[in-house]
Amino acid sequence: MRQCPILKVVPRPSPVTDEVRRLFERGARHAWSIDEVHQEVLTQLGSADYSSVFRAVNFLERDGLLNRIDLGDGRARFEVRHGHHEHIRCESCGRVEEVPGCLLDHVTAQVQKSTHFKVTSHSVVFAGICGDCASKPVIAG
Repeated sequence: MRQCPILKVVPRPSPVTDEVRRLFERGARHAWSIDEVHQEVLTQLGSADYSSVFRAVNFLERDGLLNRIDLGDGRARFEVRHGHHEHIRCESCGRVEEVPGCLLDHVTAQVQKSTHFKVTSHSVVFAGICGDCASKPVIAG
């Protein structure tokens, strides 16, 4: 009996997936949550099912175009896969920015030497108050 080879599932063309891909390619923003992606796709297309946006983002992640990042706020975020870097998140408004380059490259050798582990990845998220939030007047209550 002849068995069928396992074929890679290729999604059929989708305006939602195309718009999600364009959204990330435009690079207008860093570290999008699914809710934020959904809202932007709705703005561009007029309608889009949340589950279609979710599937599109997950497909692009599996395909190696996007990275999932955890910034400690309980929401998965996604960004275009490119060189490793850290992030900083505003504790007031939640805005996320990329910290250029990897600040811990020099520490990796020390960690490997002291633990005898081969370091394969790391994740560091800085927290602070962004310039916009810091400049707002504090209202005493």
